[in-house]
Amino acid sequence: MSMPRLFTRVLTFKVEGEIYDRDTKPEDIIRNYTFAFKDYGDGKDHFFVEGSHKDVRGRITKIIRLPKIHRWKIPDTEFFLKL
Repeated sequence: MSMPRLFTRVLTFKVEGEIYDRDTKPEDIIRNYTFAFKDYGDGKDHFFVEGSHKDVRGRITKIIRLPKIHRWKIPDTEFFLKL
């Protein structure tokens, strides 16, 4: 098995949600979420992204990953990780 190379990409999502007052914008609801990457830790390629918030003005109800994948600002590295 060869050593892995590192890469960075930006994924895009379509976000749907609910707002409970007239003064709040969708961006306000999305910014109040804290997102965290969670690994199953089973050595397989399973993971999930967890979002949480304490904002009572609205909530995200659905997220769909869009097909477009963008490059990040910095180039991929040719450094290898030793596992």
